[in-house]
Amino acid sequence: MNDKKLLIVGLDPGTTTGFAVLDIESNLIHLDSSKQLSLNSLISESVKLGKAILVGTDKSKVPRLVEEFSTKLGARIASPKEDLRVDEKRKMTDKFVFDDDHQGDALASALFAYKSAKTLLDRIDFFAKENKKISIKDRIKEIVITKQISIKSAVAIIEKKEYEDKVMEKVVAERKLDEKDYLRLYNKLKDYEVQLRHQRNYSNGLINKISELEKTKNKISNAKTNKKTADFRENRIKSLENHIRAKDKELEHLRSLLRKFNNILANVKDHYILKKLDNLGVKEFDFKNRLLNIRKNDIILVDDPNIASEDVVEFLKERVFVIVNKKPVSRKIDNRLPFILIDSKNLNIDEDKYFGFVDKKQFESEKNKIDWVRKMVEDYRNEKLINR
Repeated sequence: MNDKKLLIVGLDPGTTTGFAVLDIESNLIHLDSSKQLSLNSLISESVKLGKAILVGTDKSKVPRLVEEFSTKLGARIASPKEDLRVDEKRKMTDKFVFDDDHQGDALASALFAYKSAKTLLDRIDFFAKENKKISIKDRIKEIVITKQISIKSAVAIIEKKEYEDKVMEKVVAERKLDEKDYLRLYNKLKDYEVQLRHQRNYSNGLINKISELEKTKNKISNAKTNKKTADFRENRIKSLENHIRAKDKELEHLRSLLRKFNNILANVKDHYILKKLDNLGVKEFDFKNRLLNIRKNDIILVDDPNIASEDVVEFLKERVFVIVNKKPVSRKIDNRLPFILIDSKNLNIDEDKYFGFVDKKQFESEKNKIDWVRKMVEDYRNEKLINR
């Protein structure tokens, strides 16, 4: 989840499409109408402005464009029980200025969506204030609106994520793996399994409903309409299948992570932790070191040490003695780097996103093969030559 501005979108599909965007407080931030507003351009414009969580329509029967827009962006649809009347839409938009009826209808659709969610949004504001959750208020709104779950459940999801981020920082900064942290990860895995079962049941229910609707519509539709319904059903099923596959993939990743961490926990005293960098450039180092917090006597695993900044090397040389390199190091760079370099091909390294683990005995054996005394003397001579 990110910190993008939350949006409420109103659409008026047709030969000329109306497009209105409000922020979560119902302030108008974008209004347009054009014959060139395709689904892709609507999505692209919305993503530039923020995160769409509600999409409104003035029709009781949701137009296909609104349905597809909602599915692509994960927004919830707000539609009236009956089509909004012209006088209702004029009353809703009389304080706004717009160029044509398409813009007016799109704006009315967005305002209707806001009105339908206002009570819930106000409850979230009150809850956040009373429970000191102001910092995550918008994240609560996003989850409650799009996932249609309770406020407390949304808070639990957010705070679990924050806790797990702290666990990762703890592992990297302190080299300490707490059994309670692993139990928490295990519980999260179980939560995902429950969520996946619910998602599959929900998806199967939707597929059954679509099938029933198709049978009913076939009785009163011509061949052309039947084809459109079949296309919609097929696209909807593909979307649901993709969603399930994504959940399966995420669940398998968590299982793999848990297995890996359990194994490390059991043998943590026999392993060194390697902190990972893609290279030794300034941009990469500034980004990764916020999490890695590289300290004295740390061991670094670098993908490509041939990309190296003098400032980064100067910072590391007071803290790091050994660097494990994945790509071969050029002779020129080798002479510049005041570190003992060990080729990763000679080690069995178990890697994660931000760190790796290597058996201590294997690592020490490989390190002892290197004439590091000679390396230190050469580095000293090179430094003397540079400072002359």
